Amino acid sequence: YNTWYNNYMKTLFLDFDEDKIINTIPERLPLFPLDNVVFFPNTILPLHIFEERYKQMIIDSSNSHNLICMTLLNPELGDDDQQTLSNTGCIGRIINNEEADDGKKNIILYGLRRIEITKLFYDKPYREAKIKIIETSPTNNSEAFKKRIIELINKWNLLLDGYTDDYKIKIENSYTLSKITDTLSSSMVSKALDRQILLEELDEGIRAEKIIDVLESRIEILSGKIEIPDSESTLIN
Repeated sequence: YNTWYNNYMKTLFLDFDEDKIINTIPERLPLFPLDNVVFFPNTILPLHIFEERYKQMIIDSSNSHNLICMTLLNPELGDDDQQTLSNTGCIGRIINNEEADDGKKNIILYGLRRIEITKLFYDKPYREAKIKIIETSPTNNSEAFKKRIIELINKWNLLLDGYTDDYKIKIENSYTLSKITDTLSSSMVSKALDRQILLEELDEGIRAEKIIDVLESRIEILSGKIEIPDSESTLIN
C-alpha cells in the first residue's frame, strides 16, 4: 500500500478550487461510515464499493458535487448511529471513479477538511449529514516540529536501505506541518482508535508531538533496541 500510495501522490494533480468547494458546501452531504477507516485531510483513500446503496451514493455524488464525508464506525459501542458513529470525520472529493466489469465501483477520495457531523438524515438508501468545517490551531513551533519529524523520517528511511523501499516514507519539504502530521497519522498509526484521536486533535503542536513519539518508537523497534509490542499494546497513549 505504501508503494502504491507514494507513486500515486507523485502524479497527483488536483484540478479543483478547494476554498471554493468549502465555501459552497451543500446543506446535506453523503456520509460513508466504515469501521477501521479514519480519513485525514491532504491524504488519498481508495475505496471499493459493492453495496447497492453505496453504489447509488457514488452515482448521486458524481452527478452533483463529487463530495463524500467519511467517519469512523464503532459497531461495538451500541446499536444506533448516536452510539456508533464518530462525530468527527473528514470531507473528501472524488478524484477518480471507475466501474469494474462486475459492477463494483472503485473510487479515490482526496481529503479536504476535518468536519463535525451535526445532524443525520435517513430518507435515502444511504446516510446523509449536515456538517460543520473544523479549523485546526497552528503552533508557533511549526518549523522546529517539522525539522524534527523530517530528521526522524530520514533516519527511518536510512534503516530500511538495502532491505525494501515499500515502507519508506516519502514527504516533500514543501509540505506544511499539518499536512505532514495528517499524512503520517494515516500511514504510520496502526490502530483506528489511535488515528481517530489524532483526527480529533485540533492543536497542530500536540499532533506533531504524538507523531514524533510514534516515529521514535517505530525507529527503536526497527533498530532492535526494544521488543516488538504485542497485539494489545499501542504506540499512542
